[in-house]
Amino acid sequence: METSQTFQRQPVVSVVILAHNEEKWIASCLESVLKDSFKDKEVIVVDDGSTDRTGEILQRFPITVVRRDKPCGPSSARNVGVREARGEIIVFIDGHCIVDDPEWIQRFLRVFDDPEVGAVGGYFSRGTNKRGPSLTFGPAKPQLRLIKSANAAYRKAVLEQVGGFDTMMEWGGDAALTYKVHKSGWKVVHSRDIMVAHAEKIWPIEKAFFYGTCYFPLRKKYPGERPVSGLLFSPMVTGPLLTFGIIADLLSRVPIFALSFMVLVSMLNGANARISVPQILMDGFYTTIWCLAYYLGALYGGLRMLLKLAAGNKYAHRD
Repeated sequence: METSQTFQRQPVVSVVILAHNEEKWIASCLESVLKDSFKDKEVIVVDDGSTDRTGEILQRFPITVVRRDKPCGPSSARNVGVREARGEIIVFIDGHCIVDDPEWIQRFLRVFDDPEVGAVGGYFSRGTNKRGPSLTFGPAKPQLRLIKSANAAYRKAVLEQVGGFDTMMEWGGDAALTYKVHKSGWKVVHSRDIMVAHAEKIWPIEKAFFYGTCYFPLRKKYPGERPVSGLLFSPMVTGPLLTFGIIADLLSRVPIFALSFMVLVSMLNGANARISVPQILMDGFYTTIWCLAYYLGALYGGLRMLLKLAAGNKYAHRD
C-alpha cells in the first residue's frame, strides 16, 4: 500500500469550503481565500442546503458552487467537494473561518514536501467572537491528535485510498478520517504556523449533542483510538458526574452538588490560564454544560447503535 507521494512540480490545489447558512461570514471567508498568494488553485463551495442568503452571496464570486437542496451533513458534503476537485492537494475550510495569512496554502504545501505526510491540520484563533466562553479540557496525551477539517489539507490520493469521510458518522467524520489516514500508514501532522480565525464559537453547545452521537460508533469501529481528548474532565467523565450532581440536588432539594462540581471544573481547567477569575468560571461553566450535552448525545448514539445491532441480529436469526 502506497504511503508516500512526491510531486515533481508545484501541485494543483483545490480549496473546498463547507457552507450551511453562512450568510454572515461566507463573503469574508471567500475574500480571504481568494486573496491567498498561491495562484494555481480552484475554490469549490459546497452549499449544504442553506436556507438563508448564502446562495445569493456565492454568486458574486469566481468560484465553483455545488448546491445541495437538502442538508446532507458535513461528512457527505465534504465528500461531494472532493469528487468535484481536480487538485492533487485538497485544502478544507469552513464558511465561518477567515484566512489572515497570504501564504496559508503555501504553508500546507511545505509540510507536504515530506512525501510520507498524508494529512495536515492547522489551528484556530478567535475571530470576531473574542468575548465569551471557550471550551477547555484538562491536559492529556491522546494517542492521536484529531484533525479538524475546518482548517486542514489532505492529498487527494490519500482521500481516495481511505474512502474519504465516513458518511455513517456525519458529525464524527473528522475523527474517523484521521484514524483511517493514520492506520493506512500515512503521517498525520499538525502545524501551529497554519492558522485561521474561527468567527463563530469553535465548540458550540448546540452541536455538542450531535458530536456526542458518534462517540460509541467511533469506539466500536476504532477501538484503539480516543475520539475526544481529555484526561480528568473529558465529556465522558464530566457528563456522568454532573448528572449525578443534578440528581443529588433534586433528591436533597439543596442546589449545591452540581454547582460545586461546576466551580471545581472551572477552577481546575483555568488553573494555568492567565485570565481573570470571572473568565475562568465562565469557561468552566461552559465546558461542563458542553460536556453534559456531548454525554447525552453519546448515550443517544450508543442506544441507537445497540438497537440497530439488535435488529440486525434479529434478522440474521430469521435467515
